[in-house]
Amino acid sequence: MRLRDEKKKEAIFDATIALVNEIGFAEASTAKIAKAANVSPATIYIYYKDKQDLLTSIYIEVKKRKSSATMEGFEASAPIKETFQKVWHNSFRFASTYQGYIQYIEQFANSPYYDLVEDTQSDDMFKPVRSALAEAARQKLIRKVDFDMFVAFTFYPLAMLSNTRTTKNLRMTPKNIETAFEMAWAAIKL
Repeated sequence: MRLRDEKKKEAIFDATIALVNEIGFAEASTAKIAKAANVSPATIYIYYKDKQDLLTSIYIEVKKRKSSATMEGFEASAPIKETFQKVWHNSFRFASTYQGYIQYIEQFANSPYYDLVEDTQSDDMFKPVRSALAEAARQKLIRKVDFDMFVAFTFYPLAMLSNTRTTKNLRMTPKNIETAFEMAWAAIKL
C-alpha cells in the first residue's frame, strides 16, 4: 500500500481546479489531472475512489475552505449588521483571492455532480450564520426570506464583483467594496 503525501494531494487539488476551470468537467480526465499535478494517474486513486469522488471531494474541500475564511472572526452575539458585514467582507476577500475556487464552485453547482453532494455537508458549514440570520429575522431586524434567496441577493453579487474578468471596467476600491456591502445590506434590512 502506498503512503499518502499531503503535497501530492494538494497538487491534485490545485490541478483539478485549474484543469476543470480551463477545459470543463467532461474533458478533465484523471490522466490529465495527474499530468497537471505531476503525479502518476495511480496516485489519484490513493486519495479518491474515482473521478466522481475526486470532483465531489474537491468541491467539498473548497466549500470548507470558503466557510472557514467566511466564518473568521464570526460572533453570533454581535449586532446583526456587524455580523453580516464581517461575513460579507470575509466572503468578498476569499472570492477575490481565490477566484479559481469560486469558478469551480459555480461550475460544480451547475453540473450533475452537484446532485451527488448531500445538502447537509454544505449547510452545516454555515449553520452559525443561518442561525444568526434566523434570529435577526425573528426580531424583525432583517427580512424573513428563504436562505437561498438571501444568498442570491447578498452573496452571489459579490462573487461577480470580485471576479476581475467580469468587472473589467470597475475597480473594486475600498469605497466600491463598501458600497457593494451597503447595497447587500439594503437588500435584507427592514
